[in-house]
Parts: sequence; C-alpha cells; structure tokens
Amino acid sequence: MKFLKTLLANVLGSLIAFGILLFFGFLFIIALASTGNQLPPVRANSILTIDLIGSFPEIVSGDPLTQMLVGEAAVGLHSITAAVEAAATDSKIKGIWIRSNGMISSWASLEAIRRSLESFKTSGKPILATSKNHFMMESEYFLASVADSLFLEPESIFEFNGFALTSTFYGDLLEKLGVKAEVVRSGKYKGAVEAYTRSSMSVENREQLGALLDGIENSFVSSVSSSRKMSPEQVRQLMNEDAMFSAREAFDNGLVDGLAFDDEVQDKLKMISGADSSKALVTVSASTYAAQLRPKKSTEKIAVVHITGTMMSGAPSESPLSGGGLAGSDTIVKAIRQARVRKGVKAMVIRINSPGGFAPAGDAMLREVERTAAEMPVIISMGDLAASGGYWVATGGSRIFAEKNTITGSIGVFSMFFNASGLVEDKIGITFDNVTTGPYADMFSGMRSYTDSERAILNKATDGTYQAFLKKVADSRGMSVEDVNAIAQGRVWTGEDAITVGLVDEIGGLESAIDYAAKAVFLDPTAVEIVRYPAPTSFIDQFLKSPMGSVRTLSEVFGSKNKLLVGKQLDEIQQMVESRGQVQALWPWTITIR
Repeated sequence: MKFLKTLLANVLGSLIAFGILLFFGFLFIIALASTGNQLPPVRANSILTIDLIGSFPEIVSGDPLTQMLVGEAAVGLHSITAAVEAAATDSKIKGIWIRSNGMISSWASLEAIRRSLESFKTSGKPILATSKNHFMMESEYFLASVADSLFLEPESIFEFNGFALTSTFYGDLLEKLGVKAEVVRSGKYKGAVEAYTRSSMSVENREQLGALLDGIENSFVSSVSSSRKMSPEQVRQLMNEDAMFSAREAFDNGLVDGLAFDDEVQDKLKMISGADSSKALVTVSASTYAAQLRPKKSTEKIAVVHITGTMMSGAPSESPLSGGGLAGSDTIVKAIRQARVRKGVKAMVIRINSPGGFAPAGDAMLREVERTAAEMPVIISMGDLAASGGYWVATGGSRIFAEKNTITGSIGVFSMFFNASGLVEDKIGITFDNVTTGPYADMFSGMRSYTDSERAILNKATDGTYQAFLKKVADSRGMSVEDVNAIAQGRVWTGEDAITVGLVDEIGGLESAIDYAAKAVFLDPTAVEIVRYPAPTSFIDQFLKSPMGSVRTLSEVFGSKNKLLVGKQLDEIQQMVESRGQVQALWPWTITIR
C-alpha cells in the first residue's frame, strides 16, 4: 500500500512538473516566434481600418503573449492617433474605415482620437464608418460621426438616449456584515469614502458628478451637431425622444448617411481606393500600420514619462494580469531620472492618467518632477484622469494641458480603515484580547473604533496633508491658499471647467504638450525625437518578476475571466483595506459613464 502511494505521488509530481515545463516551453516558442515576425509592407491603394473594440490604454507592450493570455489591446491610444496622422500624408493610404464593435473607452481618450480624425479629413481623403456588431452607442457615434459617410446595416440598432453615471456603494453590505468604515477626510466633495459609508450619493457628490456628466453631454452634442450639420437643439431633441432608433429611423433623422451591408460598403471603399472591384479590398489595421511607423531619430529629444494607475509606494510587483494598474513611486522616480539624464533630452512631458493614491507616494514623484523642472521645461499632459494625487504631481509642471473631459482636481485627502469587530466577534464568535505599551498601540487593529483622542490625531494628520496640498497648488498656480480652498474640497472638474477655475492652462492632448515643450526650448516639434519612460514590459518579463512566479500567474491566467468581471471593484476594496489609516489623495475609479 505504501509502495502504491509513493508511486502515485511520484507519477502526479512528474505530471505536474511536465505540465509546467510544457507551459513554459509553449510560452517560449511563441515569444521566440513573435520576435522574428516581419510585418507585411503597406500595399498601394490601402484603406486604414480602425476597429473600435474594447478600450484604448495609454500605452501597450505590443507583446503577442500579453495580447493572447491577458487580452491586452493590440493598439494603444497614442499609436492610433500617430497612425491616423501618418496616414494623412501617406500616398499608399487612400482613406479610413472606422468599424465600431463594442468599444469601452473614456471620453478624454475619445476626444484625442476624434481630433486626429478631424485633422485627417483636411488631407481630402475620405472616412467611412460602419458597425460590425449591428449596434452603435453614443461613444462609438462620437467618433463615427466624424466620417464623411456613415452606414448601418438595415436591421441595426442605434442607441441615442443620453448619458448615465453609475457609482458603486458598499455601505449596506458592510453594515450587514458587521464591518464599519472609520473615515477621516478633508474636503466635503471627497467622494471616495462614500462608497464604504453610504448606499447612495451625497448632495455634494451628486452635484460634482452631475457637472461631469453635463460636460460630457455638452461636448458630445457640440461635436455631433457640427459633424452632422444639425443644431444642438435638434441633437438634444433626438436624444430625449427615444432610447433606441432602428437603423432606418436613424437614417430618416439624419444621424447616418445610408443603409448598406458590409459587401456594399467594401464596394464603395474599392471605388475610393481605385482597386479592382473583382478583387478583395486592400486594408491595413491601425495596429499593423502603427507598428511600421519609424520613430523620428534626432540628437534633440523630448522625454515623455507616463504615470498610469494608482499611486503606491515603492516598486509594486505586478502580475501580467494587472494591466499596469499601479504607479509605484520608486518606478516613476527612476523613470524621471533616467529621462532627465539621457543625452539629448531638452524638455520633459509628464503624462498623467491616474486617480492618485497614497499621498507620500505622489509627493515623492512630485519631488523628482521639481528637480527636473530646475534643469529643463516640464509640461503636464492629463489623460482620462489626473485627479487628487494625479493633480498633486501636476503642480510640478510649468503648464498643464487637459482634454475637455479629463477628470481632474479632487484636491482633498482622506484616511480610512475598517473595523471588523461586528463581523468577527458578534457574528462569527472570534474574540481578541491584547496587551499594549501605550493608549494608541492598537488603534489600527481593525477590532475597535477610534477613540475621540485617536480621531483628533488622525484629523490633525489628514488636515495637515490637505493644507500642504493647498499650498502646493497655490504656489504652482499663482493663487492664494484661500482661493484654492474654495475650488478644492475634494471636488472634481472636467478639463474645460478646470480652465475656468484656474487649475488647467489649455485644452489639448499629448501632442499639444509635446509641441509646447519643443517650442519652449526653441526646437521644431516635427523634428524632435520622442523617448518614452518607463518602457512597457513583455509578458515573460512581468511573469518572471511577479511574486511566486508561475503559481500566481498561472492561477490568474486561468481565472482571468472572473477577475475581469469585478476586477476594479476588488482592487479598490483591497487597497482601502490595506491602507490602514494612511492618508490617501485618491479619487474613486469604479465610477462608470455610459
């Protein structure tokens, strides 16, 4: 019997070892093959295709393994805009075909893509747009409406019902579990804590989020009315009349240009490209086209440092499935230093797409930004989100660019930890006792509420960080602390509104910030070389760096579908639990706009 057990254990062990070895071998072969792949050349009379599917992250690794196993987007935001810009002057590209297919993207990113498409139209080359999944919603239409011709298949559905913003609340759940969120905050609009203390929005939070939504709607209506040669009133009337249109109703109301099947659209594109109607349409995807663009080489360089994700201390170890969701202070500080000392770098752009996070982590990044600003111009470019700690870092730049619908501001801080005594002691029956060397030694045990004196200590620390935040903004923006406090209080603003209150200087994307930085040092923006930091890593690199290597990564790969469903919410809850009363300059990122 013992022999059989030993034999079985050896067999199982060998099978597991073989499976892991096989998996690694599979990854290695794919990685090796991908490095040798040569992209096909762009053929004459090509149509550039832009598939509006999924999201458009700031940057992507371009690694086939990451795309296959993690679902990373094939093309990033800046690659799309670069491809569109290059296509405008490329004689091989005869037009653009936009194909919507279930896109999920933030409005600031959509603004950047739309702006590049509008610029492309000045070349005289046409843009056609269609829907691959027989359904078009507002975010897709925001881009598709730029097209010279927009077609839907006859039985397609057209969503045109306005915008809604949804925020997740865990207050009732925590109460039922017997868990209480202990909160100290500075700023009446600091809505990040409300997810854990309430079941609905406060008056202040509803006010600021309503203003964000109004900004998005105004931008949408203005853009669509301009593209479709309609008045803003006509667009709003259509949005309020019905939640859904059939394709024919959309055509009758002037929202689309015609009803056509895919083969009919391809025939139109063949005519545009001058291709033989009896042959297949020649196309090149935005990802393939962008990958073939040769970056400018020059002795004069502009560095772009990307700060993407929640700000944390140190260099957080991320698994390949994290999607670059963390911005470690050590990682960003190192990237800024490397960019600053690189030969030929004359100016720097800090690209921020972050909800903020741990306040000291943001301050460490700001310190390195300020050191750089003492040697060269530093320009800030805000992406979808540059709020709270994201704005903290932005104070180190001499000029701030944002999109109209960038979410920024949120100048406020909070600290929070969870008292789980109601769950552990009252519901489960586990009790605790301890011995301490001081009255405050167990204040973060998670098994009791704050005392009045402990709350006073935390209030002092939190307000101290808030006052420091106000001072940094005041010094950066040439305002008084009192004036900053009036527009702070944790309130978020759209980029457009942020200009009005003095937090942003100019509306524009990353390309505008780069142009400004180049001109600040008397360089031709079209001739400088752009170098980016930190460099994206491949799946294999992240795999080897991640804690516990294969065990953690394999479990996440096979469980990735479940993780993606609630990933953001779980990440947010985990961060709040682990913060243990630390002061956070953070805006909640589980708010969705549709």
